[in-house]
Amino acid sequence: MKPNILFIVIDSLRADKCYGDKKTSVTPNIDSLIKNGTYFSQNITSAPSTIPSIYSILTSLYPFECVAQEGNFFVINPEINNYVKTLERNGYSCYATLPILISYLGFDKVFKDNLETFHRTSTLYNGLGEKIIQRLKSFSMTESWFYYLHLYDLMWISDPANFNSEDGPDEIRNEKYGENQYERIFSVMDSWIGKILRNLNLKNTLVVITADHGTDIGVYNSEMEESNKVFQELRKHDHGIGFKIGQKIARKLPKSMSPVRKKVAEKYTSKTDEKIKDRVKPELEKIEKSELRPYEKRLMQNAVLPTAHVFDDRVHVPLIFSGYNIPSNKIINQQIRSVDIFPTITDIIGLSDVNYGKRGTTLVPLMQGKQVQEIPAFLESATNSTRSSDSNVIGIRTSKFKYFRDRNDPTKNVHLYDLKNDPLEEKNIAEDNKDVVEEMEKQVIEILKGESLEHKQSKKLTEEEIKKAREVLTKLGYI
Repeated sequence: MKPNILFIVIDSLRADKCYGDKKTSVTPNIDSLIKNGTYFSQNITSAPSTIPSIYSILTSLYPFECVAQEGNFFVINPEINNYVKTLERNGYSCYATLPILISYLGFDKVFKDNLETFHRTSTLYNGLGEKIIQRLKSFSMTESWFYYLHLYDLMWISDPANFNSEDGPDEIRNEKYGENQYERIFSVMDSWIGKILRNLNLKNTLVVITADHGTDIGVYNSEMEESNKVFQELRKHDHGIGFKIGQKIARKLPKSMSPVRKKVAEKYTSKTDEKIKDRVKPELEKIEKSELRPYEKRLMQNAVLPTAHVFDDRVHVPLIFSGYNIPSNKIINQQIRSVDIFPTITDIIGLSDVNYGKRGTTLVPLMQGKQVQEIPAFLESATNSTRSSDSNVIGIRTSKFKYFRDRNDPTKNVHLYDLKNDPLEEKNIAEDNKDVVEEMEKQVIEILKGESLEHKQSKKLTEEEIKKAREVLTKLGYI
């Protein structure tokens, strides 16, 4: 019988808040997994938002290759093969528990009848944890299973309209469990991860824990947390009764009127965006004039008007392999990529020839102590929605340098950072290091090899799915 696979994605978990001296949360269960497994301290994800990042992981392709555009949204491209299908072809029963938004954007097509969803405010501690444990207990002991578990607890604090620390366990309010809300919630998550693991046979279960992307919120102090709530209130927009009545009327119009409805909606949206930008402009100007260091300015500017950037706050995420057939107490500091995760999983469980044409490569040789050449990590500021604030860049990261530039023009918005001497990416050295820029641009071109960066168009979502996805993305601040 093949080993079971528990694949946990902790949405927005930063690498430096999972392991290392910058972590203040209390996580004995995560620590135990690392001690009894292998931790990759330099794992780089392909994109700073959920859908492009996760489908990049599940296909071992880059977002521009595996994500399609559906109107104003990016969705998974159902025409692309993914590793869930590979596991199913090899006798696995594949299950998933994830936020309902992700199902709207295409994951219902991946997991079909074995998909369970939850509201964005559901957390391990307010009922979701128990449901997950009961679901695990329901799996047949005679089958090999793969269980994708996407946890949203850390993202909830980015929505102050819903998050209330008084509603949760005492740990969320106790500085003993972390210096900010983010780390204290991670401490609470850890206790539930321990409960979940106690329902598994770890000798016959491969446990993989990673994140889709990181978040700036992970390094906020209490003052920044309060400022962030103010900024989010500033960005709120009340559509008003007229808009709501207009929506009801529009939904009753015949399909032939769809182009007109779309133009009116786009015009309204554009005006709303401009109003919000005007409203937050004084705050941005105040931050720019402040004496904050460049890194702190960037954090606060992104709090005022969030942007899908590719700085390490968003793309440097943890990766843990533990359980079945994994070496113990091994920390690997060489840079690897999230596109390497599933080639590694299939290698560990003994599947062969499943990585043809993919971007990733197995990490098993690194686990075995062999020397493996570092591969540059391709980055793109791909988002969940075309309306998301987006720095619209592509680039690559090595263990020495981070390089990115405008998605369509290599001469615009050129950035280069020396990650060894400037880990916070505060000083852009592109102008004084044109030879390095030229070399890294060659690597970008080699990755692209003439392929188009335009996303394929998809027509897979129903109007109801599009409506629900828009509502949730708006509430989360993505659009």
